Amino acid sequence: MFKFQDPYFFLLIPIILFLFFKKERKKSITVPSISKIKKYSLKNKRYFIGKYFILISAILMTIGLARPQRVTDHKIKKDGIDIVVALDLSRSMLQEDFSPNRLEKSKELLSKFIGKRTNDRIGLIIFGGDAYTKIPLTFDNSMVRETVEKIKVSDITSNSQTAIGMGIGVSLNRLKDSTSKSKVVILMTDGENNSGELSPIEATKLAKKLGIKIYTIGIGAYEREVPWFGGMTKVRNRELDENLLKTIAKETGGEYFRASDEKSFNEIFEKINSLEKTELEKDEFFQKEELYMGFVKASLLFLIIGIFFEFLLFIRLP
Repeated sequence: MFKFQDPYFFLLIPIILFLFFKKERKKSITVPSISKIKKYSLKNKRYFIGKYFILISAILMTIGLARPQRVTDHKIKKDGIDIVVALDLSRSMLQEDFSPNRLEKSKELLSKFIGKRTNDRIGLIIFGGDAYTKIPLTFDNSMVRETVEKIKVSDITSNSQTAIGMGIGVSLNRLKDSTSKSKVVILMTDGENNSGELSPIEATKLAKKLGIKIYTIGIGAYEREVPWFGGMTKVRNRELDENLLKTIAKETGGEYFRASDEKSFNEIFEKINSLEKTELEKDEFFQKEELYMGFVKASLLFLIIGIFFEFLLFIRLP
């Protein structure tokens, strides 16, 4: 936005124009035979060049006095959300009840979700039989997405086990010192807790005490195909401990979701995205950039050129 801080200086422009075009009446005497000096008369167009440069100089100086400014509107974020995603990397995440498998589908939808949270800090925890921080909380949205896309089951050496309590515990450690008003953990797993020094229930109590909300996502179709006498048969998926995930979510004020197919999996992230709205500051501030110096410099340049034409280059006779 462009504005003038002191626009009342523009009232000088009509006065300047009046003085410029005002005709002066001067007394004169008759001089015989002036044909040789007619080219230096007041009616000669060259005589006005200097005056017009001086006029432009005066107008530019007036604009400078009016203090032109470029004003930029800035909005300040009031309260973003700190979100830590705890992703299960146990080998069972390679099950192909999603295309191409559970892990790849999780990464795909998680990346889309992160791409929508541009005003929030995101962190990433990966866990199997143990857990560690892959990415601490950061506003670098694109870096988190790139890391998510490169994750493999082999990133966790103890990928034959699932330590849900440890996954939550490391996530809480990343959020406990956060000053954000809203702190969230998104726990994504396809199994049951069978490892780790910290139990899921103890981790849940700690999250509740810290005021950290946990959304739990149980990954896996209700039935999966297994080999059976040279063929394939469907069996009920009993690996997922839904009761535990429901308890974790309920106790912390979160919500449990079952990702049983690709459609429901996609809808889960849409639901979480709508539940966790980022509040933005309604107030805004304006950054002002002063532009008057350019007009002042141009005014001085035109003034110098005008003086040169008016008093040095052309002879002026009254």
